[in-house]
Amino acid sequence: MITSKTVVGDNSFNATDRLAVINLLYSYGYFFNEAKLEEFSDLFAKSASIELGQGNNRTIMNLSQWRGYISSLQEFSKQQQIQPRHVLSAPRFDSQTDDKASGQVYLQLFTTKNDTTSLVTTGVYEFTAVKQANEWKLNHWVVKLDSSLNGVVGR
Repeated sequence: MITSKTVVGDNSFNATDRLAVINLLYSYGYFFNEAKLEEFSDLFAKSASIELGQGNNRTIMNLSQWRGYISSLQEFSKQQQIQPRHVLSAPRFDSQTDDKASGQVYLQLFTTKNDTTSLVTTGVYEFTAVKQANEWKLNHWVVKLDSSLNGVVGR
């Protein structure tokens, strides 16, 4: 079993798996932006848990609840003619084994409406991904926002 430690510069990890997890992270933003709910949902393990919030105000959801929440955000965006854009950057891994990886990736969420683009919020996603049948899935997803979405995207 290959293990990557938290030591910066450690290269004792499977690079193919690392790239697959990074692609999983970036696909999250892409499928959300493009309102591809089925593909978006397929990024998550069936048993996934999702935490969403700002500061101590946190909500914990299962995949079905998360899917409903994302669907409502996408419907709001469509009704308001808002184009969301997730920008993910600086993926960092705390650990990686042959079947599990965890870490963080920064987020910036923008919206565009009537040719005006606005920064909605920034934050960090914390993730745990698991390898199931040779495919990586998000199993634990924590959304830590730097500012509230209330009143901005229909929440």
